[in-house]
Amino acid sequence: MNKREHSLTKKKLEEFHDGKMLDAYLYFGAYVSGNATSFTVWVPDVRNVSVICTAPDEGREQHVPMEQLPEDPTIWRVEIDRQLSGFTYEYEIETNEGERLRKTDPFARAAEYRPQTRSIVRGAPEHRWSEAALRQKEIQNDNHLEKPMAIYEVHIGTWKRKANGDFLTYKELVDELIPYVKEQGFTHIEIMPITEHPLDESWGYQTTGFFAATSRFGTEDELKYFIDKCAQHGVGLFLDWVPGHFCVDAHALANFNGSLLYEEPRPARRMNPDWGTLNFDVQKGEVISFIFSSAHYWLEEFKFDGVRMDAVVNLLFIPNVRDRPHNDEGADFLRKLTTALRERHPDKLLIAEDAWHFPGVTKDVAEGGLGFHYKWNFGWMNDVQRYMEAPPEKRPSLHEKINFSLMYHYEARYISTLSHDEVSAGKGSLLHKMAGTFEEQLQQLRLLYGFWITHPGKKLLFMGQEFGEPGGWEGRKPLDWEALEQPEFQQMAAFIRELLAFYKTEPALFELDDERRGFQWLDADNAEQSVASFIRRGHNEPDDCIVICNFSNQDYPDFPVGLPASGTYEEVFSTTRLISEGNESRGMNKTHAKKIPMHDQAYSMVIDLPALSMSVWKRQQDGSERN
Repeated sequence: MNKREHSLTKKKLEEFHDGKMLDAYLYFGAYVSGNATSFTVWVPDVRNVSVICTAPDEGREQHVPMEQLPEDPTIWRVEIDRQLSGFTYEYEIETNEGERLRKTDPFARAAEYRPQTRSIVRGAPEHRWSEAALRQKEIQNDNHLEKPMAIYEVHIGTWKRKANGDFLTYKELVDELIPYVKEQGFTHIEIMPITEHPLDESWGYQTTGFFAATSRFGTEDELKYFIDKCAQHGVGLFLDWVPGHFCVDAHALANFNGSLLYEEPRPARRMNPDWGTLNFDVQKGEVISFIFSSAHYWLEEFKFDGVRMDAVVNLLFIPNVRDRPHNDEGADFLRKLTTALRERHPDKLLIAEDAWHFPGVTKDVAEGGLGFHYKWNFGWMNDVQRYMEAPPEKRPSLHEKINFSLMYHYEARYISTLSHDEVSAGKGSLLHKMAGTFEEQLQQLRLLYGFWITHPGKKLLFMGQEFGEPGGWEGRKPLDWEALEQPEFQQMAAFIRELLAFYKTEPALFELDDERRGFQWLDADNAEQSVASFIRRGHNEPDDCIVICNFSNQDYPDFPVGLPASGTYEEVFSTTRLISEGNESRGMNKTHAKKIPMHDQAYSMVIDLPALSMSVWKRQQDGSERN
């Protein structure tokens, strides 16, 4: 009889029960070794456990009783003298009350295509990582604080589909998604949860398989192939991952042994009524090991460049309490999680979705923080959205929505996000949130993107918004790619390509994102004219960028702008400059600084400032001109 490669020694059992195990997937679940298959599952306080196996394309079930480990009766195990790769299986659990439950394997590496729910036995992975991918993985996040980061947030199931409506597979995404992302100019992809889930409309956030890549898009090896190819093309890849809550479906973790095993024991904190999910018991050692191991699994086995952790507010604040007091238990859990992951994966990035006003999210744990590298800036996103949705004539009274983010920006490291949250649940597209005519909406969307790219912080944009996708996103049908047959949407896609190319070549827009010296207001308070102007700085003075945003629908001729030095200044980017395929964009403007103080600067220039525009100006060096 073949032996399982990884055995649960006394030390490993202690790690598991104490919440210190990061690789529990190597010891639990279905494991094929030679001509034998073993099953191991943690089910305390029950009468019996059996594994029910079914051969592919057969209906006959084989029931195999499992035995408790002599050294640990909470863990059940059996080894079958047969290679069962491709078989489906479930655990049948007999509770102390005599009830029989059928449960999928918490550590399963694959599951049936919905609506079927059984786990699938997977053999040893066949994918072999390319040397090019492994080399890129080693350096992908080097010096990330001072590098450009423009993330394309993707829901694989609705980004694009085949002509017959079927999902694209992980392998097909290699030929479809990667070239598109490269062409548009994004540096990273963030894929919304691909952990197994029963309901498409949950977008993957209601997880049932924390170690299983959803079968909707292919196999484990095919996903690794996609990840490998992303790395070979220099595209970073983040996984959206759910650490705090799980799906209520009866076949999965809920009431796993007939009682509260994985879920929060306190009734008031257990359920999330808005999402219909259950919160994990993050004080139970075995549950902690389960969650930690899931994060480690995706980083170690699939080599994602980082994880974005969803719904951390539900861990940092006591759920279902109106005034949302801080939850020390959840914060402590996150500190332990980030500490463990950063020790094992120092080259990976940890991103928090949002944390409201919780302090120290991106500070090191040793300094009293939570240990994340970045967090989404929901405050900026919400403020700017409210401002841009207002008609221009009402914006003067909302001007603080534009400048307020700089009051807190340097308290953390942020990603400026325009995410799926802004276009889902009937909110409509970013384009049609803007006031005015269609042409004015297009102008304002370019202005929004211009402000987004020049504001401090790394960048994230949800799929479809790069070409101004006209409809909202509900997570059921693919993007409206037919819109790109219209010149206005072609121009928007071309504009984003130019904007991201500009961003990646201007060090002032990313080198000092999290340092105060990288940003200086010229005029933060021009509410009357709805204009905001500021300087973005990099390490070198010649890289300094003067940014002027006119959020009004009025042209301002002879508009004065303060400048830090004398010389000739050139407009190097403008949202009013439209380009289209095969046509070169028009030339940019130049002007000379005058020795007239303005905006606390010794010099100034006078420019024509178009309505609903963002422009960037730079001082020419040594009399040279920019091409």
